[in-house]
Amino acid sequence: MNQRYLYVLVAGSLMCLQSVKAERMNENENANDTIKTYNIGEVIVTSSTKETNDLRTLPGAVSILSPQAIAARQIDALKDISAFVPNLYMPDYGSKMTSAIYIRGIGARSSGQSIGLYVDNVPYLDKSAFDFELNDIQRIEVLRGPQGTLYGRNAMGGIVNIYTLSPFNYQGTKVTMSMGNYGAAKAKVSQYSKIGENIGISLSGYYDRNDGFFINEYNGTKADKEESAGGRFKLEGYITDHLKAQYAFNYDYVTQKAFPYGQYDPQAGTVQPIRINDPSSYWRRTLNNSLYLEWKTDRFTLASTTAYQYLKDDMKMDQDYTELSVFTLHQKQKHYAWSEELAIKSNTKSNYQWSFGAYGFYNSLNTDGPVIFKKDGLTGILQKAFDDILANNPKAPKLTVRGDELNQIYFPGNFDTPTHGFAAFHQSTYNNLFVEGLSITAGIRLDYEKASLDYHSAVDSMKIGVQMGPMKITLPVTTSMDGNISQDFLQVLPKVSLRYQCTPETFTYVSVAKGYKTGGYNVQMFGDLVQAQAKYDLMSKFAPDKAEHPGAVKDVASYKPEHSWNYEAGIRSELIRGRLSAELTLFYMDIRDIQLTSFAENGSGRLITNGGKANSYGVELSLRSRIMDGLTADLNYGFTRATFRDYIFTDKDENSQIVKTDCKDNFIPYTPRHTVSLGLQYTKLLHRKMIDQFIASAQFTGAGKIFWTEKNDISQPFYCLVNAKVGVRKGIVNLNLWSRNITNTDYQAFYFESFNQSFIQKGKPFQIGGEITVTF
Repeated sequence: MNQRYLYVLVAGSLMCLQSVKAERMNENENANDTIKTYNIGEVIVTSSTKETNDLRTLPGAVSILSPQAIAARQIDALKDISAFVPNLYMPDYGSKMTSAIYIRGIGARSSGQSIGLYVDNVPYLDKSAFDFELNDIQRIEVLRGPQGTLYGRNAMGGIVNIYTLSPFNYQGTKVTMSMGNYGAAKAKVSQYSKIGENIGISLSGYYDRNDGFFINEYNGTKADKEESAGGRFKLEGYITDHLKAQYAFNYDYVTQKAFPYGQYDPQAGTVQPIRINDPSSYWRRTLNNSLYLEWKTDRFTLASTTAYQYLKDDMKMDQDYTELSVFTLHQKQKHYAWSEELAIKSNTKSNYQWSFGAYGFYNSLNTDGPVIFKKDGLTGILQKAFDDILANNPKAPKLTVRGDELNQIYFPGNFDTPTHGFAAFHQSTYNNLFVEGLSITAGIRLDYEKASLDYHSAVDSMKIGVQMGPMKITLPVTTSMDGNISQDFLQVLPKVSLRYQCTPETFTYVSVAKGYKTGGYNVQMFGDLVQAQAKYDLMSKFAPDKAEHPGAVKDVASYKPEHSWNYEAGIRSELIRGRLSAELTLFYMDIRDIQLTSFAENGSGRLITNGGKANSYGVELSLRSRIMDGLTADLNYGFTRATFRDYIFTDKDENSQIVKTDCKDNFIPYTPRHTVSLGLQYTKLLHRKMIDQFIASAQFTGAGKIFWTEKNDISQPFYCLVNAKVGVRKGIVNLNLWSRNITNTDYQAFYFESFNQSFIQKGKPFQIGGEITVTF
């Protein structure tokens, strides 16, 4: 990797020399304008409450999506930016609670989050709320690579910053209505206005629905019908010449059928129709309040962000995903969080820039998740475990599992997982270090967190029939597990970057940063854990020599933090003034204690464990071009090679025997080897009586190869999607025709395994519709 970084720096130096030469050639023509910057496309206002570098010259990999780009790419939710940002992949599967994001091989499918999300400077502390409607967005920033120094916990893969429109930047009323196939219908309305010179107010709302894309052939209904609605209120004002205040309130509601998984035959490579007999659905309510205060002088800017978040949801899942009645999960979450951040940074034009800050949060999550074993589960799973014991020990008593009057067994589980933390951070940037254009940025963060788990799990309505010779008795099972465990995490997160800017349009950089993802608890596997405890209690009575203790709760239920060191080198340049700009990045990540889903040897089911070491390296390229007046193009490409260095995957075969697989050099699952997007956008002012403007855009995206398992035995080959949009404007009215997945590409959106069975959710098919927007 050192050679690769050297190549980047040499190439960057050559670019700098070419840029300097071009600059000198234009000195006579632009003698008084040599520091002017030229940008392709829209002018985007960028700012940060704690960054000491301008975002456009940040020594790191950055992607910025403007309102024009968001509209052209039909970005309605965070999942829609997948592949438009190099090496970013966010699969669309399951329910809106499922928001796994992967950047450069870093991600989290079922544990916490590895990518941070901020909306108007407010952190989202639970990824269950990441998937929401993006309405009236001013810009989206994606910073790739560890951002822990300024953003702290769970920003190991990067950060996504979303900023909404301000009534000071835009005033007016906008109404949008859209309809399409599969029963798609959407309505949006927003009002932005200024009340005097110093106060602005905005109010927006949306409604979105579709009839679903996949049929559940068990009952002939749509398996993934969806409906959502929400709104935002924002009040902004300049209280004095120095003091700015902003209050924001957001509310979102979603209800959907969910988890349209079909059974997959790995040998034949075919997916069976969806046949789910038990309810599978999800609904969610989220509420966000925030107050932002900013005191700005000629010397410094002091900012305070106070936020309160509330989430309540309800998930029903047929966990065998078939027409059999094996077992189900009915999980309810209640989540609320407080956070406060204070940041002060310099606001002078001197070479030295600094920022200091402090951050604190309290996060409360209550999860009620009972598992219900039904008739097929009693015979196929629970009873089989006791039959295997009898087969291996003929002298042991015969044990028969029985449920309630409906032949069901309940495993109730209730879990409180409060978390709180504090952090202090600092970053300094010194420009024109030794020579003009050379700068150094160094930062450090001290991050402390305490996570607790109060758990109650039990066996309810389970009885065991015991037969010893002619004697038969029935015993109730009264196993329960109650307790409290906790973990403390203390991390120091440093970052150092060097940047050389030879012209206003060209710079190169190298950086080193530490990444960190907190540990947590496996609350969803307590049903398996209490089963193992009940089995142990019974066998201790009737066959002590065969009893296997499931292990301490703390050892099985908790997992530790994940760490990484990131090394990065890059170039950013405007190759042809006003015509072509480029960004090239090389990166290498050394990952330790990687968090993965595995099968515990004690029989307690699948859970998150720390799997060992891994590394990830790759390249990212972005090109933006103005081909001619009205015609622009962009290309984004990412390559990631993320592999294990020392990981042993533990699983069970069909006979419940432990099987270990050495996964050294295997690819980390759910990480595409390649991501690519190519976009074209054409805009033409016509100045005719019938039409004022013609707009057309097309986007090609691709991702793959994606391995779905640690063993790398199941994968999704590279696949491509094509989206397009064409429209006209007359006065205040815009008419658009849109389409997605025009080629109707058949691909796998998600794959997983459960009880030695494979399941897949397919990607969404071809969609088409029309849209009308009226702007007053």
